[in-house]
Amino acid sequence: MARVQMFRWTWVCFWAAIAGLCALAATEGQQQCPPPGEISPCSCTVKKNGLDILCEFTDQQHIIDAMGKLKGKSLIIFYLKLRHNNLKKLTGFIFLGLDIRHLTIHNSSMSVVEEASLSSIGKMLTQLDVSQNSLSQIPSQAFKNLHQLLILNVNHNKVTNLHAKAFQGLDTLEILTLYENKIANIDHEAFVGLEKKLKRLNLGGNGLIKIPQKSLAILDMLKKLEMQENRISEIEEGDFEGLRNLDSLGLAHNKLRKLPAKVFSHLTLLNSLELDGNNIDTIDPEAFVGLEENLQYLRLGDNNIHTIPTDALKGLHRLRHLDLRSNNISYIAEDALAGYGDSITFLNLQKNDIRTLSGVVFENLNSLETLNLQNNKLMHIPEDVMEPVLDTLRVVDIVDNPLLCDCELQWYKNWLRNLKDKDDDLMQKKRTVCTMQHEHREYSLQSLPLDKMKCVIKSYDVGSTGGAESNRLISISATAGTIVCVLARFI
Repeated sequence: MARVQMFRWTWVCFWAAIAGLCALAATEGQQQCPPPGEISPCSCTVKKNGLDILCEFTDQQHIIDAMGKLKGKSLIIFYLKLRHNNLKKLTGFIFLGLDIRHLTIHNSSMSVVEEASLSSIGKMLTQLDVSQNSLSQIPSQAFKNLHQLLILNVNHNKVTNLHAKAFQGLDTLEILTLYENKIANIDHEAFVGLEKKLKRLNLGGNGLIKIPQKSLAILDMLKKLEMQENRISEIEEGDFEGLRNLDSLGLAHNKLRKLPAKVFSHLTLLNSLELDGNNIDTIDPEAFVGLEENLQYLRLGDNNIHTIPTDALKGLHRLRHLDLRSNNISYIAEDALAGYGDSITFLNLQKNDIRTLSGVVFENLNSLETLNLQNNKLMHIPEDVMEPVLDTLRVVDIVDNPLLCDCELQWYKNWLRNLKDKDDDLMQKKRTVCTMQHEHREYSLQSLPLDKMKCVIKSYDVGSTGGAESNRLISISATAGTIVCVLARFI
């Protein structure tokens, strides 16, 4: 009886295996490309999730013919890429009978998308890229049935206006990019239908002169809003009302001059704010009210700021990355960076007019890892200024300053020697020099002639002896042939 049961079980397993192999063969057969030349001039390759079909440098009729050859074969076309073609019009039902998941029609002079051109693939299509074409308006009727679409790219077209309900029907859309069009007007109802899912909106590189507040206010799920490279000259309190979940706001390279009080007060979850490349010269002390608990990245470079806006910044308890490069800052007050001890890791002050650094300007910046002072007017950088942050710094950029060679600069060589990771390679490549005035000669900070300068030579030997004796400071005074060694222990 046992043998009979074993025999039956063996046959069951055998036929199950055969059925599985047949199913696998059928699946693989479905994903086979058509015979070479059948869809010429288009080409086909098999990908893990389906076919990848590319048609480029051809015309509309060849594309229509190729699509016809693919119909009725039960193929999954994971990528259909129509690039660099002469395809001025996307005709109705061109994709009828096809299962397309990602469709790219790129740089093909397309100016018309007929209403029925995409409706047949609306239940499958998740990504649509129609960038670098000649669309002058959003083809709303063609898009309205794309109920599975997650990403829509309309970058680099000629759209001038976003009319009411331009994207209605795209109720699953999460990313919408309209970068580098000519959009100057956005209807108050332009984004109706996108409220539930839209997380990222790119309106950069257009002709906006103000924040389209009423249009944006309904997008309460939006995480990232990009409006860089427009002509926005003024923002005011209330402009961002409704964007309660916004995490990142890009306003770089506009024409802003002032940041008024409470202008970002509705963005209480904002993590990143980009304001670089404007002409900002006035920042109200209450400009960043509302951002205290979440803002970590603030970019204010390439503006016209004359002093670090301490009053405005001091409430930003979680600020990690502060970029003030390319302004007109000539002086850093001793309390300018007070309050950021455990948060700031990156401070960029390059390309300013900073001439001196006072003794406690970096005091208590316990987490600072990158300090960029490149291209300022610094002649001296005393060790007592740098000492509070040398333990945590991984990058110190002080190139392109008119540094004079003095004994105080030897901290740089000691700090560089103690770097232990890849940042060491980065810093070693930087040519950081000072000038010996009476010799009219430059020296690398890594090879200062300390004996010639009659310096007290300092070096730090960092040890780890279980916490008993952690550091030894060795001072060597080199003067006229006399060498005195002093050994001090710090416990």
